[in-house]
Amino acid sequence: FAGMMLAGMGATVHRIERPGPAPALPRDNGLLRWRNFHEIDLKDPQGHARARELIGAADALYEGFRPGVMERLGLGPADCHALNPGLVYVRMTGWDQYGPYAHTAGHDINYLAVSGVLDTIGEPTGPPRAPANHEHRARS
Repeated sequence: FAGMMLAGMGATVHRIERPGPAPALPRDNGLLRWRNFHEIDLKDPQGHARARELIGAADALYEGFRPGVMERLGLGPADCHALNPGLVYVRMTGWDQYGPYAHTAGHDINYLAVSGVLDTIGEPTGPPRAPANHEHRARS
C-alpha cells in the first residue's frame, strides 16, 4: 500500500522480488500499480550489486523482512547509508523490532489470529464466513 501511495504521488517505485516461477503477488494486483519490478536474488553477487545500484539512486527504501535479515544480506541501514547518505530507510515489519513476536513472520492471517479477529470467520463445525478484513468489499 505504501508503495502504491508513493508512486501515486509521483515517486519512482522499484519492487525487488526473488526470482521464481510466480511473484508473491500477481502483477495485476491493484496495490502493485505504477511500480517497476525487478527479479533479483539478493544472495547472488550480481543480484546484490544490482540492488545496491537501485539503492544508490533511491530516495527511500522500505523493507518488510524480519529483524536482522537485511543486515545479513549486507543491506542494513548502515550499509545503505554508506551508499546513499540521504536515503530514508524504513522498516515495515509485521510485529516490531524487539517484542516477543519480532522474529516471527508477519502475515495478515497471523495478525487476525493473534488479535482474535480470526474467530469472526466462523465456528469450527460450521461453514466459513467472509473474513472480517474483506467484509467491507462485500458491502460496497
